[in-house]
Amino acid sequence: MILYETHLTWLRRILAGKGLIIALIVGFLAVESIVAACFLSLMHFKTSNNWATRNEQVLIELERVRSIVSGAETHQRGYLITGSDNYLAPYREALDMLQEQIRRIGSLTRDNNLQQDRVAYLATQVDQRSDEMEQAIALRRTKGLPGAKSIVTQNQLNRTMDTIHDITEQIRDEEARVLARNRADSEAWALTTGSLALVFFLLNAVVFALCGVVMKLALSSHAQTERLVDALRPSTTPATR
Repeated sequence: MILYETHLTWLRRILAGKGLIIALIVGFLAVESIVAACFLSLMHFKTSNNWATRNEQVLIELERVRSIVSGAETHQRGYLITGSDNYLAPYREALDMLQEQIRRIGSLTRDNNLQQDRVAYLATQVDQRSDEMEQAIALRRTKGLPGAKSIVTQNQLNRTMDTIHDITEQIRDEEARVLARNRADSEAWALTTGSLALVFFLLNAVVFALCGVVMKLALSSHAQTERLVDALRPSTTPATR
């Protein structure tokens, strides 16, 4: 009987220990899975957010292009009207800035082939418009205001500025569309990341609670077994004389 109870005690200990180990393994795997999912979700959120930031930067650069083009035309017109060289310095500076802005837009849209084609076409139109303005400045120097007016009227028929506005609008519309999509993706991944973090917290709490319950049951079973064995163990008190 004592041998049977001893075997029973060891069996319960082994089962309790295995139950605790299984609970810990399952809990560990579940927690690690949620952590991996949170990490991947966070990476997707970061990527979508970076793309949205890039789209916003393209829109800002496009507005700068429009502003610089208008500024260059204003300074060129001031020179044509007055003949003062004071207008030429800011005019040249605006042209240099314009080239830099187009390069920035090209760099920001390098992953979009359609936008790259539009930016390349925009660059050719800006170069054409720069040549037109330079022709007008050259004629203003040699033939005065009447000669400059004639080339300005002729250049207006080319509608180069209208083409520049149309291209920038096409680029802007495409970036606005992609920006809306990237913002939606970023918000979705942010929600997913938050949800997974909440699940991770709750699952972690459940795992610890389960481990506590298993340990409590194991200790309780062990204590009951020890009491039973003690009750069944024959008395060893010495006999009185």
